[in-house]
Amino acid sequence: METRRLTLRPLTESDVDSVTALHADPEVMRFLDPAPVENYLGGGFHAAHEKATGRFAGWFEFRATGSGDVELGYRLHRASWGRGYATEGGKALVDHGFAAGGVRRVVATTMAVNARSRRVLEKCGLRHVRTFHVEFPDPLPGAEYGEVEYALTKEEWQRAQGEAMWDTDSVDLDAYFARTGASASSSLTELHEAHVRAIPFENIDVMLGLVPSLDLVDIQAKLVERRRGGYCYEHQLLFTGVLERLGYTVQRRMSRVMTGPRTHMMSIVDGHLVDVGFGAGMLHPMPLVDGAVVDQAGWPHRLRREGRRWVLEKQAEDGWELMHAFEDDVEQRPVDYAMANYYVATHERSPFSNRLVVMRLEPGLSRRLVGSELTIEHAGRQPEFSQVDDLAETLDSLDITLTEGELSHIGSTLGTFGAPRS
Repeated sequence: METRRLTLRPLTESDVDSVTALHADPEVMRFLDPAPVENYLGGGFHAAHEKATGRFAGWFEFRATGSGDVELGYRLHRASWGRGYATEGGKALVDHGFAAGGVRRVVATTMAVNARSRRVLEKCGLRHVRTFHVEFPDPLPGAEYGEVEYALTKEEWQRAQGEAMWDTDSVDLDAYFARTGASASSSLTELHEAHVRAIPFENIDVMLGLVPSLDLVDIQAKLVERRRGGYCYEHQLLFTGVLERLGYTVQRRMSRVMTGPRTHMMSIVDGHLVDVGFGAGMLHPMPLVDGAVVDQAGWPHRLRREGRRWVLEKQAEDGWELMHAFEDDVEQRPVDYAMANYYVATHERSPFSNRLVVMRLEPGLSRRLVGSELTIEHAGRQPEFSQVDDLAETLDSLDITLTEGELSHIGSTLGTFGAPRS
């Protein structure tokens, strides 16, 4: 195995002299009990050499224990201290073990007073789980303060990997909750409804000739700070970022709307379909149960299983109408959404590239502006249609405020609205 600066390989008999010299340094062994060198030549111990010089830097342990855990440890020459080698090698072993080695849990122990090693374990992603005391026949100085155990599960590692990939650490929860009215103690259903009711669905940036940014910092600035809306990627990336910050495990997925390409972003959380970015669609999560029906703000929705895929339908006058379909086991990466976002914002066949779309949903009421036609629909009643002459006034009623320049640009681009009010 190679890291940026180290090469790791199994310890062999050819390393005996190097390991013996390492263990002869009292500073290296300050917090450690000596053991015969032969004990380190079995499976799970790795010699570490500097790539640049070939010098023996020390060794790392990544070895299965009798309990089914894998133990992480290391011992480095003093000349290698302070260079970040311990974190670099330890993190590489942890990542490889979880990603490809079938490891379920990594553990490590050190003396409570060994502050440097404790920092290394934390940088490798492990967290302190307990402090305990052991009776030693010849205790080392500091043993009276006990031993500490650190651990990391695969689920915790996966969540941390996702947070790094999706930049969820950048989510400002306080600002988001001020925008939606929810809180950290709200349930998944409450969080979902609060988001849909507070933040509009809209493609105004596309109408302004822009491809919406999927950078989470930019999405927050737009949807939270500037109190605008967005379309599916913006809504879902923000909402799933919030959920991960709150400790939920999120699976980001892509679905096919009607018979179009697979471009719609939705998510699976706690066995539920989570979709805050389908316009006037879902107010609440849908359980992933074949035949499940959930009233969505007055419009029943149903999930059906068809082989490998799930199909979401909405009840219409003449039966169930297809909304979108997805497979729950196809993982997505940020680049997948970047490609779909570009298509949706620019392709001539995209439903969002050449017509204005703004939608709001609340219990019993759906409001939809598509082009210059405004549809107001109350649950259980026939929809009302009207043509919009004053774009600014209509957008205000949908809780969206634009500058005069933005209003003028949209009007001239689409050619369907009267002059904006001054």
